[in-house]
Amino acid sequence: MRPETAFHLYVHWPYCRSKCAYCDFASVVPRRGWDAAAFVAAYRADIAALRGLTGARPLGSIFFGGGTPSLAEPGIVGAVVEAAMQAWEPAADLEVTLEANPGTVDRKALIALRDAGVNRLSVGAQSFDPAALAALGRTHSVDETKHALTWAHDVFDRLSMDLIAARPGQDASAWAAELAESLDFAGEHVSVYQLTVEDGTPLAAAVAAGRARMPDEETAAEIFELTRRVLAESGRPAYEISNFARPGGECRHNLAVWRGADYGGVGPAAHGRLTLEEGFLATRHQPDATDWLAGPPAPERTPLPAVERAREHLMMSLRLTEGVSFARFAELFAAHGLPDAAELLDAEALAEAAGLGLIGQDEQGIRVGEAGTLLLNALTARVLR
Repeated sequence: MRPETAFHLYVHWPYCRSKCAYCDFASVVPRRGWDAAAFVAAYRADIAALRGLTGARPLGSIFFGGGTPSLAEPGIVGAVVEAAMQAWEPAADLEVTLEANPGTVDRKALIALRDAGVNRLSVGAQSFDPAALAALGRTHSVDETKHALTWAHDVFDRLSMDLIAARPGQDASAWAAELAESLDFAGEHVSVYQLTVEDGTPLAAAVAAGRARMPDEETAAEIFELTRRVLAESGRPAYEISNFARPGGECRHNLAVWRGADYGGVGPAAHGRLTLEEGFLATRHQPDATDWLAGPPAPERTPLPAVERAREHLMMSLRLTEGVSFARFAELFAAHGLPDAAELLDAEALAEAAGLGLIGQDEQGIRVGEAGTLLLNALTARVLR
């Protein structure tokens, strides 16, 4: 059975000005410029093919990620928004988010992006410490970040800011000062990601060689708890393990995905999860932008067993402050032979975690409590069968 709930679209832009030291995302630095018309044609073809899979569905959100989507000409962004709105039925409050790096936009560019259909901007500030920006491989300055956020406040009603915490050499007192400074420029939404060392990145090489030293577990935990407390006190409580927002300011696109909604991906390396009459489908595009542009884009399509998709849903939902909704689980999976989330949960492990005050459980669902947030990954592995 095909659901009639809203569908969400992720648009991947593959290019960056430079590769950050910690990044293992599907992004590249182009050797030369790009052909805007070729990108528009490829995105349109991609959207048309995806529409053939989904059929007519309400469109709840569009999210431009990357890479650095703010490098794309507003004409490309506008063409993608227009094609998506023609392919599906846009919601009256359609959310269109675009990620922007400081140094790649000015006030004029932001106005052009707004006029192209973007109504929510996510600014990748990452740090308000000049030395940290250099160590992370970011090419913008703190002043450029402050300018970008100031302009964004003038142009957009909805504004998010990304920060990276638990960086090499960082302690809780330095992070507290930096976080306080950043909140002078923040909007309704803040994402704070603890830095992870990904294999094959310059950061991993620096850590292995002893040139960079990550915070120990105690310091990282102190930074994590401080972040949650300060942002809650600022009126932006956590709604997901790394995301904080004023009430109503949550990222609707990401929240829908975390809650199990269908989403499709267009662009190099983009992936999606679709519910079709025959079952669940995972889609993923080839990562090479040149091959994708040569098109027509043809994502790899892989049938996804209901149990696997259900486990994904439970893992994502446990990251949310609201947790797992048993009613939502049944709505998503009952038609596929999985009416009860309990079938995928270890009752003994849940009872143990609840007894320790790490997880709360009632007739409506389960959720990780404040005391369990630091142990989220271990708890998830423990309670899922």
